[in-house]
Amino acid sequence: MSFISIRDVRFSYDEVAEGKPVTYAVDGVSLDIEEGEFVAVIGHNGCGKSTLAKHLNAMLLPDSGKVIVDGDDTSIEEKTFDIREKVGLVLQNPDNQLVASIVEEDVAFGPENLGVEPEEIRRRVDKALKAVDMYEYREHAPHKLSGGQKQRVAIAGILAIQPQCIVLDEPTAMLDPSGREEVISTLLKLNRDNKITVVLITHYMDEAVLADRVVVMDSGRIVTQGTPDEVFSQVELLKRHRLDVPQSAELAFRLKGCGVKIDKIPLTQSDCVAALEEAMK
Repeated sequence: MSFISIRDVRFSYDEVAEGKPVTYAVDGVSLDIEEGEFVAVIGHNGCGKSTLAKHLNAMLLPDSGKVIVDGDDTSIEEKTFDIREKVGLVLQNPDNQLVASIVEEDVAFGPENLGVEPEEIRRRVDKALKAVDMYEYREHAPHKLSGGQKQRVAIAGILAIQPQCIVLDEPTAMLDPSGREEVISTLLKLNRDNKITVVLITHYMDEAVLADRVVVMDSGRIVTQGTPDEVFSQVELLKRHRLDVPQSAELAFRLKGCGVKIDKIPLTQSDCVAALEEAMK
């Protein structure tokens, strides 16, 4: 059984009234997420990806359908606490998740509220801060950190709860390129070294390229999914759904349209250079 199983989920923010049509933010989505997987969910604004993310730790409950997290149904109120221990949610703006005036106190907030023993809290805080490379800033004030550092502290706060999965709702949207790189590097490290399941909601295609699997949403539904190679080779499909593709894929797609023989759409600069060298032989 998958770690997270989503079955025919529908959800609307509309108030249901007789005779009034319902607009679904998530409309009949079914998706499985495996333990240890890195999944990127992409789509233009309003496509339903953030709404879907909030279903994964029971912040929102489906109007119909089921979300099962490690065997627990999110609609069962008695399971909510267990589910939120297993799946941590990181929001777009780190300032909305920072609650203390000292970094290590902020990271300790979650386990303290779970009733964890003080010695164990100390161990978890140190481990979480080291995992995101923020241990040396443990006695700093969060509001004096850069955007990327704040987001890493927010991630550490989730890690201290010891979840099996982290869901991140556009965590780099408010960051500069340097901050974005810090956060994405942290996520890759947590996924590959610590085997933590990562679900990344993003509109940056160069971030999605790094995932094991990419899920494309539009109008509350899944349009396509697969490996980055499989998804981003469908350039025309993505463009029809108002999505960009990585610059390397865009260049190769245009060159193919001009008659240049390129067998595989490249996703990175190095792959693009190799494809062009091969095409020019």
